Amino acid sequence: IIQENKARYCFSINGGHLFPILAQLRSHEIKLVHMRHEQATAYAADGFARMTGEAGVCMVTAGCGLTNAVTGLALAAMTNSAVVCISGQHPNTEDHQGSFQEAYGSDVVRSFAKYTKRVTDFSTIEFDMRLAFREALTPPQGVSLIEIPQNILYTQAEDSKQRAGGQRFTPDDVRSAGDPAKIDRAIELLHAAERPLIAGGDGLFWSNAAPELKEFVELTSIPVYARRAGQGSVSEEHPLAIRGAFKKPFTGRADVVLTLGFRFWSGEHFGRMPTWNDKAKYIQCDPTPSRIGWQVPAEIPLVGDPKLVLRQMITRIKELKLDFSKNRSSSWVKELAEVRSNFEKVVAENEKKVHGNLPIHPARVTKDLVSVLDKNATVVIDSFTLSGWMSQNFVCRFPGSVIDAGPLAPVGHGFGMGIGVQLARPGKQVVLVMGDGGLGIGGWDMETAARYNLPIVCLLYNNSSW
Repeated sequence: IIQENKARYCFSINGGHLFPILAQLRSHEIKLVHMRHEQATAYAADGFARMTGEAGVCMVTAGCGLTNAVTGLALAAMTNSAVVCISGQHPNTEDHQGSFQEAYGSDVVRSFAKYTKRVTDFSTIEFDMRLAFREALTPPQGVSLIEIPQNILYTQAEDSKQRAGGQRFTPDDVRSAGDPAKIDRAIELLHAAERPLIAGGDGLFWSNAAPELKEFVELTSIPVYARRAGQGSVSEEHPLAIRGAFKKPFTGRADVVLTLGFRFWSGEHFGRMPTWNDKAKYIQCDPTPSRIGWQVPAEIPLVGDPKLVLRQMITRIKELKLDFSKNRSSSWVKELAEVRSNFEKVVAENEKKVHGNLPIHPARVTKDLVSVLDKNATVVIDSFTLSGWMSQNFVCRFPGSVIDAGPLAPVGHGFGMGIGVQLARPGKQVVLVMGDGGLGIGGWDMETAARYNLPIVCLLYNNSSW
């Protein structure tokens, strides 16, 4: 089933509860990447998923293996990353009897996982596994846990006894377009707006909508702000791109906002003033109805896949021969150019003031780092101190330019995620920006990267805070 779902790697630490599965990986063209800590197996699966748009797979042994992985799984869940975790478990005939490594993974992760299943019969293993992959990959993407008791996993029986069902779909198979009437209303609002704005989130990445977004932005000359996995869907070098570091003059004053797979979570102050304009009209597009109007009222609730909805809008604008050229010379777009220029000037002036400081100042560290990065590099952020400085200096050019810890915000994820990213983008530059705290918690997996000959560079900012 893992092979059927196009998984190429399995991030794991071996254990007796998993031996029958581990022994079969190679014969099914799945490479085992053996990590140093179960937490890192989940981080690696998450990093791989957020680079490829495919499910990342990790596998952990019973009890302590599963509990060690929980932080990594919770991080993936809170970033809506498609991760499938397969966990071993004690024999279910020994429940509540003090079995070796006895724990109940479904109960542990249910508060954040999208799908959990403890297999109860040999005949449902295939079905349960297929559902795990389906749930991880369908919007909103998330974490699936399937735990298999040892007595069931070691059962010897014919494959023909496996229950059918759980058909695999590709994202293209299950995309849904938006309501045409609402598409027309949305275009009408955007066309009439004086200060229109597009806000894109994780849904842009998972629907692979970056090409459509760029085409739409250039057709309408509407400024675009993208965050989370959607950041870089339109390169932040583009004159209509708004970076998070200088978003507030635009998010706080826009009169019409088109959101695409975007969540108003705490990092966006839940859509509240002054970060966002409570007088604006919001057109909210998301494939998951419950995400629409979640924090901010939707003037036009538009249920649909961002890639298809954007294509509908582009097509309809051309059919109606609507002219958005006024936006190109509007005060709104001119203001964006001015704010960007002033921001870059202030960042450069502030760095110049501390350039010669010893110990070296974060402003210089991040400026110097960015100056030597490849334009197609991926940066993994694992430092509280440097994260803010990197947001001032680093420009995202494509989805996956930056991978971070998301709303859960732990440290120690850097090497695990870096391994997943490098395997997803073999040979491309992968740089970890790490603090001494992160190194202390998750640094051992630098040996994993070395063992698998994975080129990963780590910049360690040691301010001795931990």
